[in-house]
This record gives sequence, C-alpha cells and structure tokens, in this order.
Amino acid sequence: MHKLLSVGITIGAVIMIYLVMLIVVPFLADTTVSVNATMAAGSNMTNYPGTSSFMLSIPWILWFVPGACGIVIVVGILRAPD
Repeated sequence: MHKLLSVGITIGAVIMIYLVMLIVVPFLADTTVSVNATMAAGSNMTNYPGTSSFMLSIPWILWFVPGACGIVIVVGILRAPD
C-alpha cells in the first residue's frame, strides 16, 4: 500500500507540474522568440548551424521533462524492495 501511495503522489505531482507549465510555457515561448531574434541580429549565429532552431525548440523539449522524470521515479519506487 505504501508503494501505491507513493506512485499516486508522484503522478499527482507530475500533473501539477504540467498545469503550472500550461501557464508558464507560453510566456517562455514568447521570450525565446525574442531572444532568438535579438541574437540573430546582434551576433553571428551563422557560425553555429542549428543554434536558432534549437533555441526555438526549447519550449517543446520542456514538455517531455516532467513526464520522463515521473516515469523514472515511478520505476524506482516499484523496483525498490518493501
């Protein structure tokens, strides 16, 4: 029963993180676009291919982090001895 409670708390925490991300990520995406435009205008980003596309993909990558961490934590909880 202890493992079931721990898994439930972990899933609840991941859901809460996703709800917070629903509010935060749109602002982060706007900031990322602004920073990308500023860096493209101010520095020579052509020396580093893929820099602009990676910066613009960071908000999308962030959506996978809580789920992946939650999966690792749940597997750790379930594999731990009683």
